[in-house]
Amino acid sequence: MTEHLRERVVAYADLLTDDIGQIQQLLAQVRELAESQEPARVHMLAERLTAVHLDTDWVLVPRQYSPADWYMLAMDRFMSFAGIPAYDILTPAEREELTLVPTELEVPATFEFVVNDDPNGGAFFVELGTNERLFYWSLERKQILFNADAITNLLVENYRKKTTAPRIRTVTTLLTEFGRYMEREFGYKVDYNILETKDDFLYPLVQTEMPAGMLDRLFVLSADSNYFLQNIPNGAGLVLEQGVEVRIFYANDATAIGAQRWHFQVIDGHDAVSWLDILLDYDFIGAWYLKERHYLAVESDELVFGLQGNRALKNYGASAPVKSEAPQVEVLQPNTTDEEPEA
Repeated sequence: MTEHLRERVVAYADLLTDDIGQIQQLLAQVRELAESQEPARVHMLAERLTAVHLDTDWVLVPRQYSPADWYMLAMDRFMSFAGIPAYDILTPAEREELTLVPTELEVPATFEFVVNDDPNGGAFFVELGTNERLFYWSLERKQILFNADAITNLLVENYRKKTTAPRIRTVTTLLTEFGRYMEREFGYKVDYNILETKDDFLYPLVQTEMPAGMLDRLFVLSADSNYFLQNIPNGAGLVLEQGVEVRIFYANDATAIGAQRWHFQVIDGHDAVSWLDILLDYDFIGAWYLKERHYLAVESDELVFGLQGNRALKNYGASAPVKSEAPQVEVLQPNTTDEEPEA
């Protein structure tokens, strides 16, 4: 064998060995991601795999999972650790791809992750039929941000016409419990916005103009229900089933549109009911909000999701969860008069 030939064959063997080594290293991480029972290890491996791209020239792997699939596999592992039910992960035979399907919704719905292309990285959890981005997830920054607009579009405006609130709530429970687990286990920063259930939470709102007549319109919609909209300081409130109280009110604020910064608040005494629950359980409130949200809507992170629909103005200063003092009022009681609340 000539020296030239020997060098060529050895170089070829070295190139194959290098590529095989990369593949074996990737396979070891994939296997551990699928089998490890240590949440911290799973998180670290997911962070690595979503950032890696197998780029081999001599040994090719024609069928590979994508970074978006590693997000889905990691989510499945974490939800398994948390004991979250009511979903399945589909794995088509003809390609490597992971899709989440709610099993109790009884409405066609499939979810995948879509990797965010900008320098912030992360990925969006997307319903494929509507392209609604329900939340953003950054493994690197330990951050989950829910998208109130997309959640309302999909679960209230779309699914509520097709199925029951309890079935839709299997999806909201999945989303909320996933966020709670990541918050509890890894110290994540989670923006629940429309999914938040704490009684003292004042939902930050995007406000594009003064909501003139807003409460009057809610009064009209509630007229055929068994619930009575009543005055509270700077707004109105309702007492619903099981003593759940809904308040819609403003605080005087010179920096807000019309010098009024509006809030929603849901109080049930157990930190268990969200604004989204109210929209799903009470059709007249859901119908009212779907119309009024063009002017006043629960806010999501604008930097991640962009401006909400066609609402171009922002209620400045309300981007962080607000815990300013709510009006001190007695628990509302049914009103026996027909007096309408002032907007």
